[in-house]
Amino acid sequence: MLRNFTAAYLFAILYAFMATPAQAIQRASVASYGNDANICSSSSPCRTFAKAVTVVDPNGEVVALDSAGYGTVTLTQSISLTAAPGAVAGITVFPGTNGVTIATPGVNVVLRGLTINSQGGDTGILMTAGDKLSIENCVISNFSISGSAFNQIAIFVEAAATVRVVKTLIRDNDIGAQFLKGATADISGSTFFGNTSAGIIAQNSTAGSTTTVAINKTVVAGSSIGIYSLADTNTASAKVDITHSIVSNSGIGVASESAAGAASVSMRKNMVTGSSTHGLSQLFSGTLTSYGKNALSNNAINVAGTLTTAAPL
Repeated sequence: MLRNFTAAYLFAILYAFMATPAQAIQRASVASYGNDANICSSSSPCRTFAKAVTVVDPNGEVVALDSAGYGTVTLTQSISLTAAPGAVAGITVFPGTNGVTIATPGVNVVLRGLTINSQGGDTGILMTAGDKLSIENCVISNFSISGSAFNQIAIFVEAAATVRVVKTLIRDNDIGAQFLKGATADISGSTFFGNTSAGIIAQNSTAGSTTTVAINKTVVAGSSIGIYSLADTNTASAKVDITHSIVSNSGIGVASESAAGAASVSMRKNMVTGSSTHGLSQLFSGTLTSYGKNALSNNAINVAGTLTTAAPL
């Protein structure tokens, strides 16, 4: 009887190991010397993000141990992708692809220390569904194809998600960051250089919702429009709040436009300078409000349209 019990007990243990995926781990690793046939541990790393995200638990993380290119990736669960201190975790984006794609409702994603570079790709970070996205200490560049029929965008969010962009460099793209469909974004300590069409766009074409972008201690330079609030559907709203920031050397520094719906921009303690057309531009029923201590200098025309002044709150 003891022999039969022992055999059954051992079989149960073996079955449990077979039924529970051994590769499900809280932290996965990738490295330049890794192999996607590995288990993605720190001692046996995988080679690509695409493989590593398939073996990590929900709410886990993937860590790039050294500097290399780790490939484009689609994220279908809550997860963090991060580079180890001193490492450059690269993603090269080729034609017809996106660097990081997030399209699953309810997920929370953190991207930290990534360098996303276009070689003809469409979008650096594309979010069409999800709950939260945090972009920290990243570099996203070169999403700009001359003569293309559509815009290439470094960060493109078309979901009612909460987005944070912190200490990130976004340069030489067609559009730096565009938020739609009721997204709520906070951008702080970041730099947008040479994004041809626009640096930052808060847009809403979804009736009954509000797209909101708060910008703090950020530099936006060298765009056709530096910062743009646009509402183009009845009952849709787009709101931008800018504080302690610099908008420089653009065609139009800051614009608010609402042919339908309600677009607004509020400003506190900013500088808008070097605009070749307008420093501030108010179009149709869009509103521009200054809460004081904003500096307008060296613009061809400082204000086009109506600028409302209000006492600081």
